Amino acid sequence: MARGVFFNVPLHGHVNATLPVVRELVNRGEEISYYLTEAFRPQVERAGGRFHGYDSTLERPGGVGLLPARMAGESRHVLPQVLEAVRAERPDYAVYDPMCLWGRMAAQLLGIPAISFRPTVANNGSPTGPFAAFMRNRAALFPGVFEQASKELMALMQEYGLPPLDIPRMLNHAEPLNLVCVPRAFQPQGDTFDERFVFVGPSIQPRGDTGDFPFSHLEGGPVLYISLGTVFNNWPDFYRMCFAAFGGTPWRVVLATGHAVNAAQLGPIPDNFLVRPSVPQLEVLERTSVFVTHGGANSLMEAFHYGVPVVVIPQMAEQPLNAQRVAELELGLALEKETVTVEQLRQSVERLSSEPAFREKVRTMQQEVRASGGYRRAVEAILELTRSSR
Repeated sequence: MARGVFFNVPLHGHVNATLPVVRELVNRGEEISYYLTEAFRPQVERAGGRFHGYDSTLERPGGVGLLPARMAGESRHVLPQVLEAVRAERPDYAVYDPMCLWGRMAAQLLGIPAISFRPTVANNGSPTGPFAAFMRNRAALFPGVFEQASKELMALMQEYGLPPLDIPRMLNHAEPLNLVCVPRAFQPQGDTFDERFVFVGPSIQPRGDTGDFPFSHLEGGPVLYISLGTVFNNWPDFYRMCFAAFGGTPWRVVLATGHAVNAAQLGPIPDNFLVRPSVPQLEVLERTSVFVTHGGANSLMEAFHYGVPVVVIPQMAEQPLNAQRVAELELGLALEKETVTVEQLRQSVERLSSEPAFREKVRTMQQEVRASGGYRRAVEAILELTRSSR
């Protein structure tokens, strides 16, 4: 039995994919600790991990923003809280999210073999790849932000006696093992990634949190599921557009608004709509015909696992890249947040529902997703690497 630690940022899209991996490692006799904020304690403990809490600047109002630009400040805040506790555990290996810079730093400072766990598409530093183009676009949209963030990173590394680091080097960094939660077929330029990158796809495992969800609402017509994820979902006008586009139609609509929106303030809710702050996504997708989504990698992979085509309306971070890839592979349609209309919504959903070519492409991707191995393949890769390094 070996001892592993997981380090992560307090964002559901980054945490959810790791939990089945933790559970499987524990089931195989590993001793796993997980460093996260208090809000995630129940999920970590249900997975069998030993929870260690920390306070995060990312949970403060406006805390997420441009996540790479927040990493120096977040690491300066979190690392002193956790470093001695990690040292005392003497772990055999560490698994960290690429946006969890303090986790990578802890592993470097303590000499712990590190594994990168990427919940979305990977980056191998190619200057001609879509990720590089995306980052150039982000830098142009926010002039000076990344330059300042790079200066803060350099200062932080110097404080801890670690090698120099700026934003490009932080985002391009690869470990001896990098677990990627998409299949290689979805990864842009997937054939350019070497053996350090293992494309395990999504970790699909029932979360056991269906609660009192009324699945009877899904009966009597095709199901349309609409969710903008757990972070940037405070968009009441969009939810009203959905009412206008699909109210009174044969669709049985499930709309997850997140907790920032009060459904009572959205106006009259059509009879064919079920509106809730959150829903059991896997169980809903299993019954869904079309999914309108923000395009987070977890949500996309879960949709493809169940063979569901998607309308992507990206909200943040890498989601525009995901939307572009969805359109390229004809797995669905991509709309722009700034220009989306009621008619676009209606037409896009009807196209995905009526044109067989989309569903055929999704079925092919479904096979790729299910063949990638998910959490079991991730665990095998972790154990193989850690056994060889002991």
